[in-house]
Amino acid sequence: MSSTDRGALMTREDASGPEHRPAPTGPSGALHPVAAVNLGVRCCVELATFASLGYWGASVSGSMAFRTLLAVAAPLVAIGVWSRWLAPRAPRRLTGSAALTVELSIFAAATPALVASGLGLVGLIYAALAAANAVLIRSPGRIRAMGQEAPATVAPVGTGRP
Repeated sequence: MSSTDRGALMTREDASGPEHRPAPTGPSGALHPVAAVNLGVRCCVELATFASLGYWGASVSGSMAFRTLLAVAAPLVAIGVWSRWLAPRAPRRLTGSAALTVELSIFAAATPALVASGLGLVGLIYAALAAANAVLIRSPGRIRAMGQEAPATVAPVGTGRP
């Protein structure tokens, strides 16, 4: 079976039916190594964002109930916004500059949360990494050259957009 045949077979099936997206390019459908690393960094940045907000909530001054509420609510709000407008299968997924603005806003909320928690250097490193990754992941020309489809061009499930 050639890599073209494998690519044609790589469609995702879910509850709403098949979704036809092109398979990743490259030998045997593999991502370019830089694109794979970038996606791994992206996952870590997203998880670090939610963890940072939870850590901030737990470290504020106040009663145990208030800190617990913030430690749970702050990441949940960010997760809700992310899943509503930025997730690959979001029903009303934002694209382009609107998506970048919302994404950077969520990342920007986690940065002062880390600084306020007493982790200033970690917050600055996180901010630089998150901003660079967000811009790189949303620049379609550079990412496609590495064999990665930019998230801004991926249509949510159930739409007729390519």
